[in-house]
Amino acid sequence: MAFLFADIGGTNVRFGYSKTKHSNIICEVIYKVSDYKSIEAAIENYCIRYKVSPKVFSFCVAAPTSDNAIVFTNNHWQFKKDSLQKTFGLKEILCINDFTAQALSQIPFFLKGLNQELLNQSDLLKIFYKGRPDTASSIFVIGPGTGLGASTLVSVGNSFKALQAEGGHTHFCPTSTVELELLAWLQNRFGHVSSEQVISGAGLENIYQFLNTRFTSLGKVDLKASEIGSLALKGDPLCLQAVNIMMGALGTATANGVLTTGSFRGVVICGGIIPKLSKLFFESPFYEKFTYNKPKYSTLLKSVPIYISEDPYSGLKGCQQAIHNKFLQSEVNRFFYD
Repeated sequence: MAFLFADIGGTNVRFGYSKTKHSNIICEVIYKVSDYKSIEAAIENYCIRYKVSPKVFSFCVAAPTSDNAIVFTNNHWQFKKDSLQKTFGLKEILCINDFTAQALSQIPFFLKGLNQELLNQSDLLKIFYKGRPDTASSIFVIGPGTGLGASTLVSVGNSFKALQAEGGHTHFCPTSTVELELLAWLQNRFGHVSSEQVISGAGLENIYQFLNTRFTSLGKVDLKASEIGSLALKGDPLCLQAVNIMMGALGTATANGVLTTGSFRGVVICGGIIPKLSKLFFESPFYEKFTYNKPKYSTLLKSVPIYISEDPYSGLKGCQQAIHNKFLQSEVNRFFYD
């Protein structure tokens, strides 16, 4: 019986499948969401290409998952879980938040115990800061991509529970004069300002446009996030400042998440942006913002290890973890109707 997995974000959808419940995921691919009218079309294309007839479909989405209808924040797809099950004749269907999947994908690392020397040689999880982990506490997972996601991995007995959340939609917390000015500028444009409007691909574009206004148009206003990142890597001063503001804001948001959830076992930073800008990340204000803005708790925060996930298919692995995670069994074939 084939198990189909998908990680559906704002820009890309990743697919893979396994021949059994526990076997390795194979035939991983990345499609552009914009290339397909619907999720059904993308699934059909994948299944035909790899001759897969799945009976179980476990997938994650960059959207709330409690209702039967799935409506995305950052792409044009909309669908209903029960209709998807009927269309493909699925025995089981499981839909979770994308950062719940990111958190679940980290379980094997933390179950085995993190050998930090081996991690340095890994292509999947890199050490940013070694720290001194409190193994009795939780793990905070956060990451900017098309949007911003967050989750918390809680140890329960010999297993882990990943909390489904919408951390990207918390309020943006400025901690400097330039960030206060950025907040005012964003409020004039959008009204409510979420963390995602600063810490994400779209957020990077917002920051760059703000800096152009602040410094009387020193650069092109209509640059995309990928272009800003590329120019920052080449040393463009305005693009580099935009990247540093975003990464500093990520440091603040990460510290707030750790203190709120008690995640002193570690932080895992996921998402598509940081691995691409890892050279700049190590030199950015991220860690200063992570520790400095909480002076009474800076010693506590300095004990928290920080890791960077560079696995492009971690979402798929989290979806596989989900199908045999005891805390998610109630979500299988769960359709909450309005």
